Amino acid sequence: MAGGRLEVFWSPNSQDKFITWGSDISLYQVKNTSVKDDISSTHSLQISNSSRAYQLGSLTDVTFAKCLAWLPVPELEGIIAIGQMNGRVALTSVLGSGEASPLNGKEYTSKHNRQCNTLAWGLTDPYVLAAGFDKHRSEHGLILWDVTKGGNDSNRPFMETAFGDTVTSVAWFSHSHTMAAGVNNKQLRLYDFRDGTKHTSSTNTRAVFSIIEDPFVNHRIASYSDASVCIWDVRNFEKPVLSLQQSKAVSKISWCPTHHSFLGVLCKESTSLSLYDIQNANGVAAEEMEPIPLERGLILTDQQNETISSFAWHLNEENRLLYSTTSLNIREHIVVDRITLNWSPSSKLVWNCGKKILQYIDETDSVYTRFGDVSVIMRQRAVEGYGLEADFKPDSELMQDVTTRELWSWVDTCRKLAQSGNPLGVNFWGIRSALRLDTDGVLKSEVFHVPWNGVETAKISPVNVYRSEERNQALRLCGWPYDPESSILGPLLEKLQADGQVSRAAALAVFHMKIRKAIKILTRSGIQKNQVSYQLVALALAGFTDNRDTLWQQEICNMNKTALDDSYLRAAFCFLTSPSEKYEAVLNEIGMTVRDRVGFACCFLSDTHLSEYIEHLNRQLTKEGNLDGMLLTGLSSDGLNLLQSHVDKTGDIQTVSLLSLHASNLEVSKDGRMQQWVNSYRSLLDSWRLWTQRAKFDVQFYKGNPNGAEKPPQQVYVSCNYCGKGISVFSGTKGKLHPLSRNSPNVKSKLTGCPNCRNPLPRCAVCMMHLGSPLASWGGPTEHISKKPSINAITGVSGVTSKKTHPFASWILWCQTCRHGGHSAHLLEWFAEHSECPVTGCSCRCLNLDTIGHHIPVIANGHD
Repeated sequence: MAGGRLEVFWSPNSQDKFITWGSDISLYQVKNTSVKDDISSTHSLQISNSSRAYQLGSLTDVTFAKCLAWLPVPELEGIIAIGQMNGRVALTSVLGSGEASPLNGKEYTSKHNRQCNTLAWGLTDPYVLAAGFDKHRSEHGLILWDVTKGGNDSNRPFMETAFGDTVTSVAWFSHSHTMAAGVNNKQLRLYDFRDGTKHTSSTNTRAVFSIIEDPFVNHRIASYSDASVCIWDVRNFEKPVLSLQQSKAVSKISWCPTHHSFLGVLCKESTSLSLYDIQNANGVAAEEMEPIPLERGLILTDQQNETISSFAWHLNEENRLLYSTTSLNIREHIVVDRITLNWSPSSKLVWNCGKKILQYIDETDSVYTRFGDVSVIMRQRAVEGYGLEADFKPDSELMQDVTTRELWSWVDTCRKLAQSGNPLGVNFWGIRSALRLDTDGVLKSEVFHVPWNGVETAKISPVNVYRSEERNQALRLCGWPYDPESSILGPLLEKLQADGQVSRAAALAVFHMKIRKAIKILTRSGIQKNQVSYQLVALALAGFTDNRDTLWQQEICNMNKTALDDSYLRAAFCFLTSPSEKYEAVLNEIGMTVRDRVGFACCFLSDTHLSEYIEHLNRQLTKEGNLDGMLLTGLSSDGLNLLQSHVDKTGDIQTVSLLSLHASNLEVSKDGRMQQWVNSYRSLLDSWRLWTQRAKFDVQFYKGNPNGAEKPPQQVYVSCNYCGKGISVFSGTKGKLHPLSRNSPNVKSKLTGCPNCRNPLPRCAVCMMHLGSPLASWGGPTEHISKKPSINAITGVSGVTSKKTHPFASWILWCQTCRHGGHSAHLLEWFAEHSECPVTGCSCRCLNLDTIGHHIPVIANGHD
């Protein structure tokens, strides 16, 4: 081999040894650089940042070597076969005379002087050596020797074939005595030496060089010619299943022995290695279109005037390869595998590289907290029964964001108003409907001059407050007192203080002109909670005056407005010092809830300013997809637009779907978007396997409008084995059910035979009783499936458990594949200990056919 080209081979016998073949053949051992050794040795190579190769031996007289093959026998790790240009095949040890072996020094020769092109040791019998030679008209091109033979017959081949042909490459198949050979530069042949020396099949192709078998798919081989690499399926040998065209002539190909169907291709004068993942390229030769594998380039060197001359995969360590360059450098490289990412609907995330799992996280991991993944929040809410209970208090504990909490607070207010027959609650109207802004109505309000309570009214001017029936309706939706003499304010302030919303309670007191009440709230809370800031604010309020020339107006109040961190306290001071009746500083205080800002506007803004403010706020909240805007729009077409904007921005399909439960009898329920949200949420619950929550949601959905909701049609029928008609306790047509028996309402009808032909029902595959007959109690694992009322239905004594069998235990279950079935309780008992069907001779694994079966808890033996 020319001195400018260096071949590398990993040892088939040892994980830390390799040989190089250039002007000589050298054996190296790889050691970690942390191992103390003489790194300055001239017989060592730095092949990576963490490893170094030390020379163990070498062969210098290899001038005429054409090919070589390393004997795959661990006890003879240094023996290699060298094919020469004169037709001689020599067995020698790269360790030199230090390796005592009867094979060391053996030679095999061809009868005529011709070049040996390829060598390959057997895989099933490693002592069988195959050699391919150039053509000679009176000699075979493929010769096999058994190197263990001794005596006079030691050099005699035990098999010869391909008479008068040129053999350029050979490859043994694992687990068989079959071989593939490239013949005459135009044909691939398959030989099975158990059936003689004639080839069993062949195909015409110019891709006859470097035949290699896929170590994971033993019927797949690869070969190349010029700039084309061909992948073959030897079971259908007419044409390649895949052709990989290269930009330059190919110099070497090799399957990765640790990665399934991973092929490396090296082209001449190239600085990179082409890698092909063809694990999905299982095309059939009869197909017209070839499969397309995944391809990527691996750049191994960026040095000027340096290219890759050879490479070799490590036989055991995953994705590790050794390569040599035209500058006679040897390097080691770990191929970074493609990372496979899998994300389950239940937020379990796993990714791996090759055969190693790098990371696994689920929704309990802190990373999800940082992401704020809405799917995790929705699933947790669904598990806790969010939005399905009549009481909204448990739901409020599940709502981490104020916006969603305010939405359900509005829904709760509408429900309470509906109980008194108020159309606001019955129709789930919003502020715009209450003020008749959605119908272009004109507001006509009366102005009242309301004096301050708890201060010297002679020194302070009264405040203009606007009143009308429409404004009162809007205040009801906001939860504000809608009557000056209403008794709602006192209990509302007490509740806010009890909930810890002290600043909001004080601000509402100020907004209702009750300065003294606000001072008491802040003073008492400041003492109880040791909050000095509350006491200071109370002290500031005590000096309230509307005279703008006073020190209170000029200094104290302005200082509080800028220094206070609490939005409600800032709004209170802005209200007290507002120079006009537009109150922009209060209405633009985003720290206040929308309902409080709207309630304030309904009290203190004129009709024109109120309409402008409500419309402006409605447009802003709709654009943001802010659910606070539902207070303004209600469940109307504008409300659906807001909900759609909310879904588009947050992905929270859960809240809008649960909101639809309250709109099932409204006109907006006919909107296609609402039905789409509901179906999407159902699918989401199914993907999470939350069957109970899905069932509860459907019950609530159909309960809201039992006549108008389109119920799903019946999908499962039980038919008689004799007459083929449906089996049911009830029979009838066009939705009219007629009971077959006239038992009392407390006695359930039992069906032991077909109601049409009167033949008995099938037998339970376990107890062999007819389905519908009284369930036999075995006292087995399902004995605990019984009713446990708080007061026994039979004895009437509290705390006594009824031994009456639960109806579910006698339900009929059957396999969709083998059609065998029985009582549910008996089948659960059977599959708790068996994997196959209970019917004799049936090998169906019924429970494992459906993925749901993997999630059914196995009933343990014994009693609870």
